[in-house]
Parts: sequence; C-alpha cells; structure tokens
Amino acid sequence: MRRRFFDDWMEGEELINLTPLIDVLFTVLVLFIVISPFLDIESIQLGQKGSEAVGQRNKRKIRIFVQKNEQIKINDTPVTMKQLPVVLQELKKTFHEEIVELYQDKNSLFGTYLNIKHALEQAGFEEMDLVVQPEG
Repeated sequence: MRRRFFDDWMEGEELINLTPLIDVLFTVLVLFIVISPFLDIESIQLGQKGSEAVGQRNKRKIRIFVQKNEQIKINDTPVTMKQLPVVLQELKKTFHEEIVELYQDKNSLFGTYLNIKHALEQAGFEEMDLVVQPEG
C-alpha cells in the first residue's frame, strides 16, 4: 500500500536533473583554482617592529613627505607635482638600488598618493615603503 502511494506521487511530479548544474559548478571551481595564482594583487608589506627595521630606515636616502595642504617635499626640498617625475628620474640615476619612503599626512588626498606612486613607477623604482606615524 505504501509503495503504491509513492509511485502515484512520483508520476505527477517531474524530477529536475541536477547533473549539468553540478558539472558547471565544478568547472567554474576548477578554473578559479587554476587562475587564482596568476592574479596580480597589489599589496603593501608591513615592516617588522624592532631594531632591524629602525636600522634600515636610517639608511634610506630618498624620503618623500606629503603634507595635509598637498605640499610635497623630497628630502626637505619642496617639489611641485609637475617637477616630481623629473626629480625622481634624477634620483633613480643616483640611487638606483634605493627604496623610497613615503610619509603621507592622513588628511592629504588619496589622489596625491596615486600620482606619486605613478611617478615612482615611471622613474623605474620597484619598491616603496609607506610610513604611517602613530597618533599621540
């Protein structure tokens, strides 16, 4: 009796075939796993706290300061945004192995950071340290 009820119920309902859906999901998952190592994700590495980091910072020769009024200084010399690419190219010739330190005021515009980053890339610098000073 119970079996007959189940057979009658099954005749009225159409079953949905989930096999193609599962195949597509597994294909997308495999593609994501294969492609993800090749994605270029921009990141900023955080420095280590301690005497080693302080010693490295004192050796740096190129320091860029951005003040809240968007004034840019390279090693205490004021520079305009138009002069920046030329100055950085000259510094790259002199200090070709140097890593630039960028000290940016928290109230300055993010666009200024992007312009400096772009100018550093055009000048040939491969690394930049973003220095954030704690409040207090």
